[in-house]
Amino acid sequence: MPRLRLAFFSPFNPQRTGVSDYSEELLPCLAEKADVDLVAGPYRLSNKAITSRFRLLHGEEFVANAASYDMSIYQIANSFPQHAYMIPFMESFPGVMVLHDYYVHYLVLGLTLLRGDFPALVRILRPVYGAQTPALAWRLLLSVADPYRVSLTGPLIDLSRAVVTHSQCARDLVLAERPEKIVRVIPMAMPEIRTEARAALRRKYGVGEREFVLASVSTLSYTKRIEVVLSALNALALKDRYDGLRLWILGGGRVSNRVRRMMEHPALSGRVHMTGWTPAETYEELLVAADAVVDLRYPSGAETSASLLRAIAAGKPAIVSAQGTFRELPDAFTRKIQVGAGEEERLAAAIAELIDDVSGRTAMGEAALKHARTHMRLQQAADAYLDLIREVNQQPARPAQTSALRSEARRGPRLIWASLYKAFRLGYMVRTYGWAATLQRVRGEAQAGRRA
Repeated sequence: MPRLRLAFFSPFNPQRTGVSDYSEELLPCLAEKADVDLVAGPYRLSNKAITSRFRLLHGEEFVANAASYDMSIYQIANSFPQHAYMIPFMESFPGVMVLHDYYVHYLVLGLTLLRGDFPALVRILRPVYGAQTPALAWRLLLSVADPYRVSLTGPLIDLSRAVVTHSQCARDLVLAERPEKIVRVIPMAMPEIRTEARAALRRKYGVGEREFVLASVSTLSYTKRIEVVLSALNALALKDRYDGLRLWILGGGRVSNRVRRMMEHPALSGRVHMTGWTPAETYEELLVAADAVVDLRYPSGAETSASLLRAIAAGKPAIVSAQGTFRELPDAFTRKIQVGAGEEERLAAAIAELIDDVSGRTAMGEAALKHARTHMRLQQAADAYLDLIREVNQQPARPAQTSALRSEARRGPRLIWASLYKAFRLGYMVRTYGWAATLQRVRGEAQAGRRA
């Protein structure tokens, strides 16, 4: 069977995203059976193991040689700064889109409203929302609509010859919008994580014999519900039998003033440790040293949590929200918490169960390891990619379509629409994330806008 030649579009490290890690871990397995070139954004890649093995192309180089590739692979997630550069290539050279989030509002609103193209947003919404479109478009413009309840994914699906999702949940959403599309579920894979040195790692990170470490493995955005975790921790901390309970917050982001006040509550003093962004080796060591992990999310973008899967690969019992893609995880190693009234109490009870039932916790950890070693192997995922690409290449190429994302707006109106959107969105982000995180995000978007 001849080797395929692939162009691989993705964020890479030092871009701080789970997609960067996923791509860099998958690439060597793809390269076992295919020739792969990388097309990244305009920054210097930091992983020497990747840069020394793979050829990195500038966009112009790819365009000049596009006909020589059997397929382009586009890793798409809900980030305008990290994924906007791919869209012009998807418009001209459709390929396989790997959809890490189904709800990609941050990306699509960046491509439309952030660039002042209100008419493009209306074009995208109209096939789905019909007569409701004008009102919904204005609510998005004024940042008063919940974007997690708005489907903006259709244009990206249309630009793809096939779509890969990591879950059945996301696949069902794609097919509900475009039932004719080729969609394959390829579970997100992870490298094996060595767990033999757990006792030594607990000593290294100062974990006492009687301490129980719960690791929060998601970032600190408002959808990750760190307030709920802290409320549950506070309730348990008031009981003497749980005086060894600790919380490690593994991951980046900034906390709101409200969350900081919760962390400073006397009952939580000394119990909560925020690591910020850490090198991959340190992150994995902390996972191994922890006793269990928690990953709450609502609302959800039908995303697959790479950080949670990494914890599963480390053999950790997990507490998750009972919604979205989390519902597909086996009960053998997860406890699923219903979102809504009483959520803090249900979470506290699940944490207490893990602390009290040592043998049950051990069995959950063993089930997590078995699942990872059976269903989350990197070569297994890479082979599924190649099988899909060969299948797609046997299908007749569809005629090129006019992209709903292609801008036709004039400069004057664009400036007005963009200014209006930025003003209202700034207020929303400050209320949600605080000034520091808002300024950091705005700078990243401005850089992406100049590059795209």
